[in-house]
Amino acid sequence: MKETYNLKDVAKLAGVSLGTASKVLNHIYVKPDLRARVEEAVKELNYTPNVIARSLKVNSTKTVGIMIPDISSPVISKVVKGIEDFNRQKGYNGIIYQTALELNGEKQAIETFVRSKVDGIFYIGNTVEAQIAERLKEIRIPVVFIMTSYQDEAFSSVTIDNEEAAFVAVDHLCSRGHRSILMMAGEKDDPNAGAPRLKGYLRALKKHGIEPDLDLIHHGGYRLQRGYQDMKGFLQGKKEFSALFAVSDEVAIGAVKALTENGIRVPEDVSVFGFDGIEMIDYIEPSISSISQPFYELGSEAAKILMSCIGEGKNNIHKVLPFRLIENKSVKDHW
Repeated sequence: MKETYNLKDVAKLAGVSLGTASKVLNHIYVKPDLRARVEEAVKELNYTPNVIARSLKVNSTKTVGIMIPDISSPVISKVVKGIEDFNRQKGYNGIIYQTALELNGEKQAIETFVRSKVDGIFYIGNTVEAQIAERLKEIRIPVVFIMTSYQDEAFSSVTIDNEEAAFVAVDHLCSRGHRSILMMAGEKDDPNAGAPRLKGYLRALKKHGIEPDLDLIHHGGYRLQRGYQDMKGFLQGKKEFSALFAVSDEVAIGAVKALTENGIRVPEDVSVFGFDGIEMIDYIEPSISSISQPFYELGSEAAKILMSCIGEGKNNIHKVLPFRLIENKSVKDHW
């Protein structure tokens, strides 16, 4: 006979108070480490909380799942705030699951959301693997992708036009006289940021009659340390360039540090242009020109779409939000 566990058993196994366990299962905020312990205990004991059982009668838990790649990202935090501010107005709570950009993390996130009987799911800023997309369709829960491209009418999405944004950035550099522009691109097969931003870069060069130099296209990551390390490595090759277009502001900031350490001045020797418009670009010297994404609005618009999917049974809703160019001190004319 299968053993039956109660909430006290969950709390005991997790090493938390009964009140904390209850808050987790009722989607009330507790510290992430405590939430993780309780959720692990629920999984280990295969416990089905009464709050979920009761929710089956009304077919709603007033809860959504938020799948994020990296909680330390300054981009992700603003998107999540946009989601939660809107959800709070509608009486919804969110379960945030950090996947660490790992396939198994995403699988576990989905199963956590299924057990919690969430009404909808947000998937933020990562490349969608085919098996993840199939699982998301199988569970028949509305899904909205944010800053994520995936062509399937089963899902909805909110993003910006990444190709056009990159085109605007590089066109700006070309219009100020730059013809040898290094692009520190993202991952080559990334359909969200890497591939479309590279396409925009190439389109801008073509507009200005500049033949692309493949040696000036460097694929890498999106975070600060990667920008620093990749630029250090690139400088060892002695390839000359007058401007840098970075796939993210973090990469741009890391690259500026590497340039400075090598005696290369920004913007006197090399101009730098980033992407995202995070707050940090205004607090380094020189401040970095960038493409600004409306992160908060991406979150709030996604929340509006998800409410339509939940309340009206809609899907396949897609919105492209505007971006803007920020001119700071990191770009100089090069004639």
